[in-house]
Amino acid sequence: MFNTSIEADNIKRQWIDFFDRYDYNDQINKLRSDYPEIKSLYVSYNDLSGYSSDFIEGLMKSPYDYLTIGENYIKETLGITYNKIRRINIRIENIPDINGIKYDIRNVRSSNVNSYIAINGIIRKNTEVLPRLQNAAFKCPACGEFTTVPEDIHKLYEPKICQACGYDKGKLILVPEESEFVDSQKLEIQENPDSIDGTSQPQRLTIIFEDDITGKIYPGDRVTIYGILKADEKHIGNTMLTEYDLYLNANNFQKETRDFEEIKINDEDEKKIKELAREPNIIDRLSKSIAPSIYGLEVIKKSLVLQLFGGVRKIMKDGTHIRGDIHILMIGDPGTAKSQLLRYMTYISPRSVFAFGKGSSAAGLTAAAVRDDFGEGRWTLEAGVLVLADNGFAAIDELDKMDKNDTASMHEAMEQQSVTISKAGIMATLKSRCSILAAANPRFGRYDPMKTIAEQTEFPPPLLSRFDIIFKLIDTPNREIDDKLAEHILKTNRLGEIYRSLESNNIDINIPDEENFVAELDKNFIRKYVSYAKNHVFPRLSDEAISILKEEYVKTRSSGIDSVPITARQLESTIRLSEAAARSRLSPIITVEDALLAKGIVDYYLKEVSAMNGQVDIDILNTGISTKQRTELEVVLAAIKEAKESSGEQRTAPEIKDVIEILMQKGISKERAETDLAKLKSDGFIYEPSHKRVDVI
Repeated sequence: MFNTSIEADNIKRQWIDFFDRYDYNDQINKLRSDYPEIKSLYVSYNDLSGYSSDFIEGLMKSPYDYLTIGENYIKETLGITYNKIRRINIRIENIPDINGIKYDIRNVRSSNVNSYIAINGIIRKNTEVLPRLQNAAFKCPACGEFTTVPEDIHKLYEPKICQACGYDKGKLILVPEESEFVDSQKLEIQENPDSIDGTSQPQRLTIIFEDDITGKIYPGDRVTIYGILKADEKHIGNTMLTEYDLYLNANNFQKETRDFEEIKINDEDEKKIKELAREPNIIDRLSKSIAPSIYGLEVIKKSLVLQLFGGVRKIMKDGTHIRGDIHILMIGDPGTAKSQLLRYMTYISPRSVFAFGKGSSAAGLTAAAVRDDFGEGRWTLEAGVLVLADNGFAAIDELDKMDKNDTASMHEAMEQQSVTISKAGIMATLKSRCSILAAANPRFGRYDPMKTIAEQTEFPPPLLSRFDIIFKLIDTPNREIDDKLAEHILKTNRLGEIYRSLESNNIDINIPDEENFVAELDKNFIRKYVSYAKNHVFPRLSDEAISILKEEYVKTRSSGIDSVPITARQLESTIRLSEAAARSRLSPIITVEDALLAKGIVDYYLKEVSAMNGQVDIDILNTGISTKQRTELEVVLAAIKEAKESSGEQRTAPEIKDVIEILMQKGISKERAETDLAKLKSDGFIYEPSHKRVDVI
């Protein structure tokens, strides 16, 4: 506190003058009738700075003293007695983003301790709201009088002497019933991953929320938190250290109200964005700007452009949510540039998080209830990758190594775009509204074109079906393609060697073929373009687009012979891609061209990963086997039962050769029959009770 009462009285007079001049007295009087439902008076920073530059400067440098004096004046005005201290808060709002107040977590220093600062980031963890002892009442065992002591956030202070009778022969007795408690919650905020370079680890800071602002923000929320930076002494056992831990005692907070608020777009940027959107080949230009050093993959790069823009997230009148985010999976051989594409996409996405399938944190890919030092032995809620990427983009490498605990929750996270946690008394639903770009390796190292995608991955078919697009990348020898690829790789390396030489020798030379390896559009400009489109453009289907999509859907459905080519889920994927194509042009209307582009991409991927003998069958993706094969397996099971019944009253398990003979009579070849029997056995539908005999389980 201040050295003299004169300084405190001066600050009090300034608060009184400020409240009078800016008409806060009505709000103060309203607190009398609304208390304790409303405990805070919100004061505008603009009013404070307009009142006096010295006053606002002193408030920012010594916030605890200034706010305490102002709060005590309000208590006096409202007639709240000090016998049973009740809490009133002055909270500052409308604080501008100016130097000296707003800091990145990594730039917070010891000089900021005890000052008022703002921290921007994403909430990583939170504890439940618990009561904290604010003013402890200690009873004297000699005279029975109470001594009230204000308590610190982190440790209990016990008075040594009774203030009434001077008793000091033993401990005074804490009486919780006569003490005052305040709601308290501990949170951890992390730097926004997209605000730091890829080589840095996001820094974290502990936040303490108290009273009427507790329980209002959750893991995954992007917020700016305003408060007083405090230091708490570290200790090992009972040994106190000279180092201190920093934490922020929150005074107020502001949730992000629009996507990508951190990306600033000026009038000149907006003019360039609108000019570029008018170009007829805008999607091609954007796709050529994605990893130009990676050869080929034109369809994949075009799909990644559409994923950046995404579809329109819809909330219907009945509360139904229809996701607009596009999910893409790339599965294929090693060395096919999957990881490089993932990394590049995180650089150009306005908001992104990169992770591996085998997450390093306990929260993994989704979220988890964990018990660690942060919660001081209690359970806390920790956000995983998809929650941290809310309203953004998540790139997940090696998805095939995903933790089994994440597999089940991924279904909900991808389709409903939420993560539900119910563990250790914690019940919460966190948002995971993000696009997912994932890469995975085949189960046996290399992709086998003769097997279905479900046979080559550990993913359950329901998880695969939630991806809008699945690409397989196969490294197949082809002289013409290999020649172009080798030339591209060699020239890429030569270009890198020239750049390194220029850095070291500071010389100016002609760089051959440079234009073929430089992105047409700058990464930062792409980030601005995408963020502008997602914030301002919400395209809708034209009548012509609806007509063509309906016609193509019905035609494709009816083209299947003994199969189901597509389902309504693929139609929804096509709609999302159509919306993204229109959004990339900043168009409010989805045209026939947008619809046909989206339909072409969906048809391309289905022929690649969900076709057998040239015929598309969505069941290959959804269940792991085609409709025809499933029917054939049912015939095999029936043949086993038929052979068993023909064995007479004993109904012994039939010999395999007898079953195969029955199947051959039904038109199934010996090779197919043996394959079907092996599949039924591996899937647990049949077993061999004895050598060369088979029976149904």
